[in-house]
Amino acid sequence: MAKNYSQTLFLHTDKKHPDQDQKNRSYYFLIVYCFIFISIGFLSEPFSTLWGGMVRILTSPSNLLTDYIELGTFGSAFVNSGLLTLISVLLAKKEKIPINGPMIAALFTVSGCSFFGKNLYNSIPIIIGGLCYAKIVKKPFSQFIVVSLFGSALSPIISYLTFGLSLPLIESIPLGCLVGIFIGLILPPLASHILTFHQGFSLYNVGFTSGLIAMMFTGILRMFDWKIEGKNLVSTAYHTKLLFFLLFLFLLLFFVGFIVNHFSLKGLRDISKTSGKLITDFISIAGIGATMMNMALMGLLLVGYTQISHSTLNGPIVGAILSAVGFSAFGNHLLNSLPLLVSVFLTAQFSSVFEVDQTTVVLAGIFGTGLAPIAGFYGITFGLIAGFLHMSLVTNVSYLHGGLNLYNNGFSTGFVAAVMVPLLDNILQIRKVKQHARKRQS
Repeated sequence: MAKNYSQTLFLHTDKKHPDQDQKNRSYYFLIVYCFIFISIGFLSEPFSTLWGGMVRILTSPSNLLTDYIELGTFGSAFVNSGLLTLISVLLAKKEKIPINGPMIAALFTVSGCSFFGKNLYNSIPIIIGGLCYAKIVKKPFSQFIVVSLFGSALSPIISYLTFGLSLPLIESIPLGCLVGIFIGLILPPLASHILTFHQGFSLYNVGFTSGLIAMMFTGILRMFDWKIEGKNLVSTAYHTKLLFFLLFLFLLLFFVGFIVNHFSLKGLRDISKTSGKLITDFISIAGIGATMMNMALMGLLLVGYTQISHSTLNGPIVGAILSAVGFSAFGNHLLNSLPLLVSVFLTAQFSSVFEVDQTTVVLAGIFGTGLAPIAGFYGITFGLIAGFLHMSLVTNVSYLHGGLNLYNNGFSTGFVAAVMVPLLDNILQIRKVKQHARKRQS
């Protein structure tokens, strides 16, 4: 299974329609997406204000939970996201990678997490590390670009080493960059192997891998008495602006997808029939138009979830929504994701510890959809159980990595899937044996 994963996720899956026109059109859509973000940023405030916000973003330790809208400015957060995503898109285009489900998921995750942890300084060394790994194993970088983009989940390690330890910059900048390159070197082989741990039932495979790496780095830092202070910096003043932005984005995405799909909803049913287990590329299954509509529907569902929770939209929540929307090209759809959202909401509702409108709880619900394959494969009941277990675990694992892994929820979903899947397989196997025995007796 790991072998299949490396060939598919790190390379790219085959397409039903691999023509050059579709490839160019997909890149065109992504570039327009990036410029929408950049334009919003530049039109939101004077350049001097925006520049000051960018400087604060680039020089922040950036560990969880750092909202770049609050730390920087509204405009600088959008520009940071747009620029970082644009660089990623152009890099993929340079490597001549066809746009598929894994690539869409990676690009939207970069876009989303650039609102609360990723920036131009702390992401590039990890990509350079992936490039170095490709040189060492003498394979094209196109095979590893997806995992390198996902691997920027560990970007806060670079920023924290550079700006969070009070070291002189002449020492901390080389230290942070070298560690980032090292992380980029070790991620591809680890991510491929660790897929077998949860058997593809957690969509955030690199998130779990990143959690293990961050846990080791955090342990090393604490061993030398370097304390990692957690943060809870979130904005509260931009809820309405962010709500209108998300609604505009997802309605536009659905409309464009509907046009690309020849004014038809064809393909959405094919998507909804899948379990979502890795590797499930919706572009290969249903085409780019149906995939865009599925992404839009998931985005609207998640926006609705935040409104039902009465939460205030901020950088991390917007980033989580964009990331989950990206995975709606690669495993998430309404039917397999809704049980996880319901479960997390109800768990928080009846808990004496959590509030449903807390940012961390809302993030747990949105990112909890990384366990959607469990609901899709084993059924709604087990999806509800998975959401409950995720909510109970996610707030406890963050201490292990000190907030240096942006995919904290991906770390948690990996553990939940690894525990549940063997048990469920065993239960189903016992059930099959009993059914077979009854048939023989009758």
